[in-house]
Amino acid sequence: MEKTATQDPNKAKIDVYNLSQTTVSKIESGELKRIVLQAGYETHSAVIFDGNIISTSQTRTGADTILSIEAGDGQNGYAYSLVNETVGAGYSNSEIATKSFNSMKERGVKDAQIKAADEETKYPRGRVMFGAARTYARQASSNSGAQWSVQDGHLVFCKTDGTRDDREAFVLNKYSGMEGAPKTDKDGLTVSCRLNALLRIYDPIRVESEFVNGDYKILSLTHSGDTHGNEWTTEIKACSLDPSTKRTVKK
Repeated sequence: MEKTATQDPNKAKIDVYNLSQTTVSKIESGELKRIVLQAGYETHSAVIFDGNIISTSQTRTGADTILSIEAGDGQNGYAYSLVNETVGAGYSNSEIATKSFNSMKERGVKDAQIKAADEETKYPRGRVMFGAARTYARQASSNSGAQWSVQDGHLVFCKTDGTRDDREAFVLNKYSGMEGAPKTDKDGLTVSCRLNALLRIYDPIRVESEFVNGDYKILSLTHSGDTHGNEWTTEIKACSLDPSTKRTVKK
């Protein structure tokens, strides 16, 4: 599964082996609409995906029956939420972001982190809001110099040139799970590590290696694993973060 900082819902493909036919029927009929996947180790584990089931298919391999599930994080909130409200004179981008979240909440988005949405700018005239909640979230984030997306069922706004305020940088080195050497290019850095369920999109991360050292902002996470195998990895793509200002910069 891949998580990104873009507005489109994160997607996951999950293969589940030998479920009971009763459970399969509940999923295929739509009675069970949501899937939550948790992974990790004895010392730390966490949710790595929380989303709406989009489609399913069944196959058989030998004695095993496999249910393949495709799901989207905040899919229903992103695709179907509508805003139909009026805001008065003096409204802010933060208020628009809140209205967007209130609509998405009715479709299953659980909570919101919208401190990055601008509260200072006040618009002199009221307006009618009627349309997709994602459209208004996009407007509020653009006007605030921010990004937005749904991450594990939470609506998150983050300044484009910064990271989440409430997250401490994870130090990634050979002692904390780094695998191989980080690779850098004009867009930033790509590095792999043992599966780390605690990392989040927009988090700061500090990379320590022989040739690459610095602070970065996570823009993409790809988690891979198989209970029938031993390979459990997380691939991270990140842009550089100036440690003196905590602002993201192009390399």
